[in-house]
Amino acid sequence: MSLPRIRQTLVVPKALAGERLDRALEALTGDLSRSQAQKAVRRGDVQLDGKRVVRSNGTVSKGQTLSVERDAPPARVLHEDASLLVALKPAGWITHRADRSDAPDLAAHLDERFGPLPTARGDERPGIVHRLDRETSGLLVVARTDAALDALQDQFRARTVTKRYLAIVSGVPRADELDFEGALGPVPGTLDRQRVDPDGKPARTDVRVVARAAQHALLDCTIHTGRRHQIRVHLAEAGFPVLADPLYGTKSQRPLPRGVAPAPRLALHAGHLAFEHPATGERVAFEAPLPPDLAPLTDALGLADANR
Repeated sequence: MSLPRIRQTLVVPKALAGERLDRALEALTGDLSRSQAQKAVRRGDVQLDGKRVVRSNGTVSKGQTLSVERDAPPARVLHEDASLLVALKPAGWITHRADRSDAPDLAAHLDERFGPLPTARGDERPGIVHRLDRETSGLLVVARTDAALDALQDQFRARTVTKRYLAIVSGVPRADELDFEGALGPVPGTLDRQRVDPDGKPARTDVRVVARAAQHALLDCTIHTGRRHQIRVHLAEAGFPVLADPLYGTKSQRPLPRGVAPAPRLALHAGHLAFEHPATGERVAFEAPLPPDLAPLTDALGLADANR
């Protein structure tokens, strides 16, 4: 099955000013090699400030916009049985179809590959029990039968599913553990933004500091509710916005150390998922370390291994 194509847009940071274009693409994407970047240029798939690039050895300047058309990162299935799938959604994929998005669609991809999947929640989201934001990578459980869909939905409603995320953030918490219980609601007049709102829906996030650097930290976040943008809003409200968050982190990001390329996308990854298997009743757990586009950032910032 061929992968859908996406166009990835990146902004050149000060640290990469004057660098060769192919090296800049390698650093900014996190998963394209220099030779792959050069091939993309030769195919005509790379633009600089909206104009097609013809040479990969030209240099880039701070603030320029690089875009590259490429195959979407593949979606992997880590577990498959008669009742369910556990998939690893790459950043850039949407969980299920949205009219305003032409991004790769995980639900449709899995339905085509493993289907037919149950459609009790709508034809556009076969088997989908929960979702991840487009730029968040990580683990999702997908039902393959109506019975599994009902059982998994019941577990999510009862909040017995364990969902933990890794977040690379700007700022360094003093405490090793933080708890957030601010209710969340939409920002009036906006399409996507959420805010802490006493009249909103209850939301709870528990945070553990995995590692600290001078001005950044790696956090392990457990969510007990599944509100839209919950981790992003809670962390930004506390002064620790997720790196490369275009909605909640643009005004309070600490500067990156000299020579460190910015996060290629929202630095949030759903790395742990545990639930009771709907067919056996056994508690099962799945782990996924930081993917190749984010893992180098923890090394560059001096943060400890995310897998410990």
